[in-house]
Amino acid sequence: MGGGSGSERPSSAPRNTQTTADDTISGPLRQQYSADQEISQYGIGIRSQGGRVTLTGTVGSYDIRDRIVDAAKNTHGAVDSRVVVNTNL
Repeated sequence: MGGGSGSERPSSAPRNTQTTADDTISGPLRQQYSADQEISQYGIGIRSQGGRVTLTGTVGSYDIRDRIVDAAKNTHGAVDSRVVVNTNL
């Protein structure tokens, strides 16, 4: 059992460091999106992994989608937008 604990410790340190870095990227975006009345009505998924932000969800206009993507790019340059526009919402 002692060997298992020892092997977990080194592998968890880099993972925790990366998780903290990813949270540092996605946290401010979550706050910004929830503070915006138009954006907050949509469930925008924000995933940050390896320093790259992936946005998902469906919004009702191209303007909203562009604002979401622009905010992410201003916060962190590496953005993969998978936000879909459905004007029937």
